[in-house]
Amino acid sequence: MKTTKLILSLQAALFVAAVSTASAHIGYTGRDFGSYTGSDITRTITNQNVSSDYGWADATDANLGDTHKTRAFKFNLASNAWVTLSFQGLAYTAGSNSYTALALPAFSLYRGVAAASTHDGSLISIAWRDTNYGTVIDYDTNGVAKTNSVTEGSLNALGDWKIGSDTGTNFADLSSFTYIGNAASGTTANYGIPAASLTLRDGTIVPNAAINGNGNTNGPVSGSFYLGAGDYSVFVGGANYYGVNTNTPYGIQGTFTAVPEPSTWALLAVSLVMGGVVIFAKRKKEGQSVQL
Repeated sequence: MKTTKLILSLQAALFVAAVSTASAHIGYTGRDFGSYTGSDITRTITNQNVSSDYGWADATDANLGDTHKTRAFKFNLASNAWVTLSFQGLAYTAGSNSYTALALPAFSLYRGVAAASTHDGSLISIAWRDTNYGTVIDYDTNGVAKTNSVTEGSLNALGDWKIGSDTGTNFADLSSFTYIGNAASGTTANYGIPAASLTLRDGTIVPNAAINGNGNTNGPVSGSFYLGAGDYSVFVGGANYYGVNTNTPYGIQGTFTAVPEPSTWALLAVSLVMGGVVIFAKRKKEGQSVQL
């Protein structure tokens, strides 16, 4: 399957470049849910798309995935909050382009955001992956040896990862993503069997998280997380591991909801109760009628 995908990706390279030059880098334009500052907030972003129906699922196996096959959203929390994220397919038309609804949406949530112009193909991104995951020697038709990466891209849908830009000169310049959680439509029949762990070049075994499938083979997917203050990224893509259509973009929309942490609600409830007790005592002392 991987060989097929790589061949199809090469064949579609010119098409992808022509359709959206901006998709060559991780960007959040039009996909920023904004900042939560303590009050309940719900925001929905529509008319977005991904370039395949398998991009997220392909980032759950042992050789990572291509960020170009997903879309990145972001948000900021000024304080602790319960956050609910929901994504679903959305059919829409923009100019002469029509987008079919993504049937099997999935997403992964990370702490951290990408710096400007980061992408899988930058020299520093490749160097980091090759250093950590190793390389393989291949031979061309003339028998000339060539060193290639064993990874398909930088995205790890089930764990931590890093990526950099063309201006990066060392690993300290990389943007880091700390894995928090995921949610996916469907079952293993759709998103396949994920890699339980990743083996680094030095032999270290790094465990991956499990896929949180909802068993729904056609519909929205959501997840709730208790998060601390900070910046967060959400990478959204297709959960159809066996999909190979790289030329058809699929429409999606996302909804972000944030509410105060439980302790805040508890303090508010206590304050209301105590306020009621004070009023009751005051009115009773003044001889006023008090109705309960």
